[in-house]
Amino acid sequence: MNILFDYQTFYIQKIGGVSNCFANLVANMPENIHAEIAVRESDNVHLHGKQLVEGLRSCRLTKNNFLCQRKFPLKHDLFKVFARLFPQQTSLGINKNYAIQRLEEGNYDIFHPTFFDMYFMKHLHGKPFVLTVHDMIPELFFKKSDMQVSRKRELVKHAAHIVAVSENTKRDLVDLLHIPEERITVIYHGAPEDVAYSKIPLFDFKYLLFVGHRTAYKNFRPMVRHLQSFLQRHQDLKLVCTEAPFSADELAFFQELDLADRVVHFHATDEQLLTLYHHAECFIFPSIYEGFGIPILEAYIGGCPVVLNRKSCFPEIAQDAAIYFDMDETSSNLDEQLEHLFSDSAQRTLLLERQTQRLKDFSWKKAATELAEVYERVKNKEPFYI
Repeated sequence: MNILFDYQTFYIQKIGGVSNCFANLVANMPENIHAEIAVRESDNVHLHGKQLVEGLRSCRLTKNNFLCQRKFPLKHDLFKVFARLFPQQTSLGINKNYAIQRLEEGNYDIFHPTFFDMYFMKHLHGKPFVLTVHDMIPELFFKKSDMQVSRKRELVKHAAHIVAVSENTKRDLVDLLHIPEERITVIYHGAPEDVAYSKIPLFDFKYLLFVGHRTAYKNFRPMVRHLQSFLQRHQDLKLVCTEAPFSADELAFFQELDLADRVVHFHATDEQLLTLYHHAECFIFPSIYEGFGIPILEAYIGGCPVVLNRKSCFPEIAQDAAIYFDMDETSSNLDEQLEHLFSDSAQRTLLLERQTQRLKDFSWKKAATELAEVYERVKNKEPFYI
């Protein structure tokens, strides 16, 4: 069976969870599935690293490298004008044209778009497509007029079947978009494979770890506020954060809490990230909402105790292989749960044992096999059962 994926996520993301997911699924497809990705130009590290596309080129013309590599005022506005006048000369135009070409040639059984641009609809000519929904963050936390929201709402109506990455995301699809349950199959992500971490720590101090963006639904500031007394009692500990450098507003917030010298930013590479997990006292994930929560599996691999907010998909994904806290703007038992973890070595040992066991439930080979089964049912027009 021939499955055609498109370029979208591999053009949008240089690195990221959605593109990493699709790259791993394609790389692990069963032998009876021939998967092709319709992309010509991409800077995506997952795609290049796995060498899934023959003759793949780096992006030659995007808003970032238009005219020169450096930023300057009106650069992106000038690129928009150029892209409207000469769309076929941009990397986006080249990729979209190639995907349309492959769709029109029709040498596939099922199409699987990797994001929510609807360009492909008029080129399917009756062939089915499967749609993956990773989360409902835009619907829940951003403007309802967001283009991704409107396109997703339209695409789920026409998809032959929908894949959700957790039961929590499936429930959101049912509740928010009123999709019948039998039209949705849950397929979990796999754990990162062939990874290693350094035995040598990156810092000469003990630390708690926070990974990822710090936007509102990530619940970062309430977490720091609720960590204040814990960090003041444990002067040997700091909080290490990854991703973007702290803003001036964040630095002022740390200063206000008298934690300016206790919260540290570190921009970690993929290789350094697992080392960060391995040497952390624990990893704290305070988000209000996630579609799946890949950092949970990363922490498991790094042998790092996982401490989760009891929200969204977290209890589903981690089950008993995590310590849970409850947190909102005004109250939290995070402090209490951390004290239990730090004072009870037996609990820590048991937690790590459970994490190692739970990790075995997540593999990309398993995920790809389950996705192949969805394709078979769609191709054969077999019913899906709840």
